[in-house]
Amino acid sequence: MPRTATVVRGGVQRMVDAGELVLGDIVILEPGDRVSADGVVIDTHTCALDCSMLTGESKPESATIGSTVFAGTFAVDGRATVEVAAIGAATRLAAIASLTYRARRPKSPLTVELNRVVRIIAMIAIGVGGVCFGLALGLGMPLSSGFLFAIGVTVALVPEGLLPTVTVSLAIGAQRMASHGVLVRHLDAVETLGSTTVICTDKTGTLTRNEMTVVRWWTPNGIVTLDGAGYGPEARIDGTADARRAASRAARAAADASTATVDWSAGAWHVVGDPMEAALVASTMRLSESDTYERPMTRALYPFDPLRRRMSALVEDELVVKGAPDAMLACCAVVPDGVHAIIDAWAGAGLRLIVVAQRSWTEAAPFDSEAVECELVFLGLAALEDPPRAEVAGAIAAARGAGISVLMVTGDHPKTAAAIAREVGLARPDSPVLIGGELPAERDALAALLHADGTVVARVDPETKLRIAQALQHAGAVVAMTGDGVNDGPALQAADIGVAMGGVGTDIARAAADIVLLDDNFTTIVDAIRQGRATYFNVRRFLTYHLTGNVAELMPFVIWALSGSRIPLAIGVLQVLAIDIGTDLVPAMALGAEPASTHALERPPPTLHLLDRQLIARVFGVLGPAIAVAEMAVFLAVLLVFGWQFVPNAARTYDVAMASGAAFLAVAFGQVGTALACRSSTRRPWQLHRRNPYMVRAFLVEAAVVLLLVCVPPIAEVFGQAAPPWWGWLFAACAFPVVIIADSLAKSLLARRRHRASR
Repeated sequence: MPRTATVVRGGVQRMVDAGELVLGDIVILEPGDRVSADGVVIDTHTCALDCSMLTGESKPESATIGSTVFAGTFAVDGRATVEVAAIGAATRLAAIASLTYRARRPKSPLTVELNRVVRIIAMIAIGVGGVCFGLALGLGMPLSSGFLFAIGVTVALVPEGLLPTVTVSLAIGAQRMASHGVLVRHLDAVETLGSTTVICTDKTGTLTRNEMTVVRWWTPNGIVTLDGAGYGPEARIDGTADARRAASRAARAAADASTATVDWSAGAWHVVGDPMEAALVASTMRLSESDTYERPMTRALYPFDPLRRRMSALVEDELVVKGAPDAMLACCAVVPDGVHAIIDAWAGAGLRLIVVAQRSWTEAAPFDSEAVECELVFLGLAALEDPPRAEVAGAIAAARGAGISVLMVTGDHPKTAAAIAREVGLARPDSPVLIGGELPAERDALAALLHADGTVVARVDPETKLRIAQALQHAGAVVAMTGDGVNDGPALQAADIGVAMGGVGTDIARAAADIVLLDDNFTTIVDAIRQGRATYFNVRRFLTYHLTGNVAELMPFVIWALSGSRIPLAIGVLQVLAIDIGTDLVPAMALGAEPASTHALERPPPTLHLLDRQLIARVFGVLGPAIAVAEMAVFLAVLLVFGWQFVPNAARTYDVAMASGAAFLAVAFGQVGTALACRSSTRRPWQLHRRNPYMVRAFLVEAAVVLLLVCVPPIAEVFGQAAPPWWGWLFAACAFPVVIIADSLAKSLLARRRHRASR
């Protein structure tokens, strides 16, 4: 909101703090002023307001006497006098902001899945611990020893490093998104993007460049096409020489009858005034192949009038007039053949049309529009649009290839919205174009109406946009909603993933969103979805890794209990904690940083649970047993070398310590193999072409921790282990190929099954 406002009090015009405005104050609005309060127009001189932040409509709206202006909008042309009718919390802007804060975002898919994983693991750990406690007592073990045994089993089943690993993985995903122009405000939004099934995108600035551009000129001498966007002078121009000369003359006249200015310097443009008039000025610069435009001295200016639907400027002895086609053609002395067909065709394509004409006038009498704006000579017809971003079509195709439906939800005119939707490939041949005010109130009926990919919804207000998000969620969709204005705030807050524009977005939109696109580009959303999917699969990777380690930690307790303590405990509770927090954590974090696969967007959004049948089968049927068998084999081999026999108390204490150290090393070597195997659920480690530099560093850190825990006697003694002889290290290293071979065989079997199923 602006800090100051120009008011008239006691007949004196003064500048006051916007917070001091009261009902009944008279406020003066001029180009560039932002409206401080809702009010009623009591006088206007062709004032036009940019209301896009409240309505989503990119075309400025004319302020007529008796009409209402709203806080947060700003004047782009003319002058208006407004009587304040609502201030502060009573304004339309405040009502939308309040609706935004009341909207509640549902739990993210990651939160739901992590809660499910925690519940399952907690029930399994407590259940198995209780069974083991009863088993220990049944075997005659003292109560305290049995309790300690049960605690060890429970600890072995709890992946203590899961939550910090999740956090680090999300943080790395957020960092990677930031390098692509995506600012993440809520960490779990990183994964939610990967689960998105529907994108409801805005039009202006997201699919388009938000820069009005003259793309065509029609003159009696032919059509000229300008291939260039925005307000800069560069463009490729197609047309005959005669057509270009006629178009250049018409464009010059249109610029002369405008008040907007375009400053092109240092490789950037700066516009003051109506964006449409700025586009006409830029058109003149392009056709004349110049980077400057000097407006001639205007003797008189007769601003745009909503009733006349045109404006005039007296330049030297020529009256230049521009306006809406129907209003202008009625004033032309001769209407060129074919212009009506062109108008119908271009208007049907969603282009905004301006007719330019002129006549001689020496201003001998006072201006009378009916007497002067007649018998005009037609110069040309300009077609304007906010051109779509060149890369959007490919991004929409990529999103659909990833199984994501794309809808347009905008406050713009239906024809304009539909034309852009067709141009970027969003709308399909049979896609419906819906009007926000005509949508059904019942949620199921609304969801059924919106289910079609490529649907366009125009003239949408904040309440309707919120209902659209909630209806799609009610139908089971994971909704990503984009927006930049205050009117988008409620929907951004309620959607599963709110995506705000960083360049043109308002503070309310950015505050309500989960992520902010710093470049306001739809393509960036698709890039972020790719990273979101990578994060989802990374969570599955390190969850597989964590649970595999838990199997290896649990097995010694099971063997010890089933043998009636005749087989010593291979690893103890402190060693379990050392594995979970010391050696297990860093490789898991490296898995959480696994880069996105090139095929991430070639499949539908992931719908599997994090902890599903496939993951459980891999953990408890392949990787877990492989590392557990290697661990126990190494432990027993070292004991046998030292003369251990399967009788009570046959092994000496230091022998058990060395054997326990060898078992600990076997788990560590097995973790290296497991980490490499978990990088893909279908490919073997040597078949992967993507690099993960964090993995090598993780292995180095793990090696340092293992050496510290095993080879430093005081520390090793605390953990109940000792460094084994050189051959014990060799035995332990065999755990690595055991895990890799077991994983490769399982992946080969899975590939054969899939091949048979596809035949």
